[in-house]
Amino acid sequence: MKKNIILLVIFLVLGLLIFYNTQVVIDFAGKYIYPLDDAYIHLSMAKNFAEFGTWGITQYEFSSTTSSPLFTFLLAVLIKIFGNWQYIPLVANSIAGIALILVFHRYLKQFSQSTYIVVLSSVVLLMPLHLMIMTGMEHVFHTLVMVLVLLGFQKYLEDKTPRHFSNLALLSIIAVGFRYESLFFVFFICIYLFFIKKDYVISVALGILALLPVLVYGYISIDNGSFFLPNSLILKGNTNDGIVGFLTRVAGNAYRGISVLVLVLILLIQVFVKSKHQTTLTDKISKNAIPFVVFCGFVVHLLFANFGWLIRYEAYLVVIVLFAITPFINEVFNKNATNKILKFGTIFLLLVTFYIRFGTMLEKQPTASKNIFDQQIQLADFLHQYYGNSKVIGNDIGAITYFNNIHLLDTYGLGSIEVAKLRKSDHGKFTDNKALQQYVYDTAKNQNFDVALVFDEWVKMPDYFSKVGTLTIQNNYMSGGATVSFYSVQKENTQRLRNQLIQFSKETPKDVIIKIVD
Repeated sequence: MKKNIILLVIFLVLGLLIFYNTQVVIDFAGKYIYPLDDAYIHLSMAKNFAEFGTWGITQYEFSSTTSSPLFTFLLAVLIKIFGNWQYIPLVANSIAGIALILVFHRYLKQFSQSTYIVVLSSVVLLMPLHLMIMTGMEHVFHTLVMVLVLLGFQKYLEDKTPRHFSNLALLSIIAVGFRYESLFFVFFICIYLFFIKKDYVISVALGILALLPVLVYGYISIDNGSFFLPNSLILKGNTNDGIVGFLTRVAGNAYRGISVLVLVLILLIQVFVKSKHQTTLTDKISKNAIPFVVFCGFVVHLLFANFGWLIRYEAYLVVIVLFAITPFINEVFNKNATNKILKFGTIFLLLVTFYIRFGTMLEKQPTASKNIFDQQIQLADFLHQYYGNSKVIGNDIGAITYFNNIHLLDTYGLGSIEVAKLRKSDHGKFTDNKALQQYVYDTAKNQNFDVALVFDEWVKMPDYFSKVGTLTIQNNYMSGGATVSFYSVQKENTQRLRNQLIQFSKETPKDVIIKIVD
């Protein structure tokens, strides 16, 4: 079978996976719902920037809510051109997914047909690409650009021309703009160029250029009263939590990222086999430029970044590890290869990763979309009917801001910088933060907020709020909590909110339970 025919089959498989998973969601929701509320955070910020010129989760104030500034900016440009449509991320990701497959198609042409089939299929099924497309998040774009960065690095090593350096630098800037984790890998590219290739000026220049998105965005954020880094990195990053907390989170990352660790094992076997005749560490690294960068970048990601949440944080790692081990796979699957243990061992490890990532997500992705539909979309619909332009306290903020024009107090801190400043020492946990409770009390009272839709376990609401009811979903996998509580901030409006909840309960899906508090 020719490689072009295989490529068409791969596209067909990807299309069928997207169609099937989309239809599963449409069957219960009547439309496609993203499996993460974060997708609606990107959309909300992009909408506000495109339509109102405000970089924020609402149109009323700046907020450094996005962890992928370039992706949010890209969506804003697309909304400006084509209008505000909630499926723009889905279409954009599909185009990026096609581009990712074509990049691998071109790269894999130099290898055997067996390698072509194994690696290209693995990119689609182990990422898994259809799921990353359907999240509506930045991960497909980030993965695509990271692969191009490694290709650019490879080309620069083969031919150190100014053009190849400028390509590498530009791609590095774009990759960091999509996700800051890209800096882990660019850093080790710089290390390799500095210590192995002795390209001192080039190494430093590349590092400075790659930092530009961080520096520019950081300056803009500080100028608007926010942190240098996006709020999500401050609130969720694995830093400043003490040695025990740090090690606990690393262990959690290792557990959640077991599918990547399996592939990294193949990478380490490749390095051992390829450099077993090299005597010095420098020679071993010199013979394994791409594996060195990928492995070291993976380790830093393991230490300081996140894994999990619909297996999305590590999706790009799967693909770039596959890119790094492709030459090894080609040797293992060569007809003349005699080491059957390596061949069957590689197949086994790939199948383990397939089961962990693809098999489990066939069920989890629709469940996640169901959770978002039953909770975040219902909350957004409730606000749209009764409080579409009101002052609202919330702590899961994507859909409720995208589908409405509310003023927001975000008790988690992603959309409210003063809250983020109060929570930055909580290290992603929900503590009995008295300062935060006082801030919510004062802000709600002084600014006449109307209603609160919150997870009670995230932060205690002031005593003068009147709890009116709850909304509870079933089989929670993705939402921050199964139950959201409704509070009337103004006591005189308590009965009105109660009547609204009673009426709204008649319109929600049958497995969404709304209870009224006496």
